[in-house]
Amino acid sequence: MAKRYWMALCLALAAGAGLAAIVFARRGGAGGPARGRVAVSVFANRTGDSTLEPLGSMAADWITRGLAQLEVVEVVDVGAVYAQGRSEGGVPIDPVLLARRNGAGTVVSGSYYLATDTLVVRASLVDAATGTVLQTVPPVHAPAGEAVRALDQLRQHVTTSLAGILDVRFASFTSRPAAPRSYSAYQAFIAGQTAYWQGRPAPEVRALFQKAAEEDPAFITAPVWLAFIGANGAGCGLTDSIAVALADRRAALSPFDRLTLDLSAARCRNDWESGYVLAREQAALRPRSTYAVYTAGVFGLHSGHFHAAVDLLGSIDPERDLGWLTDSAKMVYWRDYTGAQHLTADYVGELRHAERLVRGFPGRAVARFLAGRALAALGRGKEALAQLAVALRLPPDESARIQAGLSAGHIAVLLGMELRVHGDTAAAGIAAQRAVDWFRGVPRDQPAGRYERYYLARALSMLGRHDEAAAAMAFRVPADSSDMLYLGLEGVVAAYRGAQGAAAEADAKLAAMQDPTIAPLAAAQRARIAMARGDREGSIALLQWASARGLARVPTGMDLHLDWAYDPLRGDPRFERLNRGKD
Repeated sequence: MAKRYWMALCLALAAGAGLAAIVFARRGGAGGPARGRVAVSVFANRTGDSTLEPLGSMAADWITRGLAQLEVVEVVDVGAVYAQGRSEGGVPIDPVLLARRNGAGTVVSGSYYLATDTLVVRASLVDAATGTVLQTVPPVHAPAGEAVRALDQLRQHVTTSLAGILDVRFASFTSRPAAPRSYSAYQAFIAGQTAYWQGRPAPEVRALFQKAAEEDPAFITAPVWLAFIGANGAGCGLTDSIAVALADRRAALSPFDRLTLDLSAARCRNDWESGYVLAREQAALRPRSTYAVYTAGVFGLHSGHFHAAVDLLGSIDPERDLGWLTDSAKMVYWRDYTGAQHLTADYVGELRHAERLVRGFPGRAVARFLAGRALAALGRGKEALAQLAVALRLPPDESARIQAGLSAGHIAVLLGMELRVHGDTAAAGIAAQRAVDWFRGVPRDQPAGRYERYYLARALSMLGRHDEAAAAMAFRVPADSSDMLYLGLEGVVAAYRGAQGAAAEADAKLAAMQDPTIAPLAAAQRARIAMARGDREGSIALLQWASARGLARVPTGMDLHLDWAYDPLRGDPRFERLNRGKD
């Protein structure tokens, strides 16, 4: 959690291309496909030349990105091209199927072939409901060795044709960035996109975008994506260096790319408030983009704009707009949306969505946790514990890892915290004890990892067993001494045990963490220690300082809403102002 965590990339957590139909929708059903919503399919390679195979994805990518810049047409986000555009064997899927999966009423499909030394690209606009061709797009010709030259002309032809069938006026593309000049550069960019949307390791994704940027320096979208990947785990040093390198070329960036670059830099500064403002600008620029709206919602959540986050995230239809994500990635959306509802005290709405999740995904531990969280807030502790009992019996799954760290044991701790903060201390104690039992049930030949031990210590501390909590933390090695979450818990436990010297030592180490990207969270840890030591005013001052400097709000884990160290502050108007958020 101390690492750069780019939550605006919730879509980045869409690891894997497998699709499972979601069986619930907030709007009571997805309804029929919308004619004005457009999907772009991967073009079919009819050349017989395997080296031209990537051109099919390039065409889909370039058309999609172009259409996404227009306010008057709604285009399925480009991630669908990479997550669903091809079968496991690499063959483009049926364009009509792609459109129907994503609630689109119109699909752009096409193919390309060679006529002697000339590449010919053909496209059609197809009605997804009937499969009939609505309009044939004028063909595009280009020298076979200069395939990317066809892309801009193809995109303009598609745009003009769409204007005819949708009866809308489209903006000119004359001011849009030109397509990359190098086929190999765009091939690397497409490969990077595919790797990114399929959740491949950050170094692999970085290398592909790096290759695209180096092979075609004029294709400045590639370094923007490098900066984006840097903020998503490849390293903020990379993001910062690209921001500096592109400083003199900002005018050449499209408005959306410029905002993406600035958002990446803001996240690396841990500046959630500035990021929220930038994300709202990006969403205003592309109000029909699920990605842009989702990004704004998550930045709103993390910067304390809870009601705005509910409105933004609630405007997304997960069945239609996120239909191409895996089930685990969809859980990230539901965590964020219901988390925002929770922080605005809309517990009834939160429970309604969580119960749909339980019905749709009864074997997902995260669904059980989200239901339990809402039930805890509504004072229905026994029902919350019943959901926890089921979660503890379920096998591990990816959505549990994304949602709550690593395991069902984490979920037990978090649910215990929810029960405690909502006044049911008896049920909270039961949940905490179940967490202790779960963590201590790990076989001795499979020792629990650092975070399992951390959460075990949190459960023990919640139960008032601070000596045992200290022992659970004792496994740490000196290399872990920079981890602020561990230092914070060590300081709190030490204070509760009366070991004031150890508490002061942990506080001093945290105070030395002045890097602005982590200082707010370090200050929040210090506030916990201060409160455990009885320093009410010092705790409030540290929290106010951290909040003013971008302390992120997280739906699970370290949060003012949850932590029992702050219990003595509840009811204090200064603390409640921080806890309520900004709107």
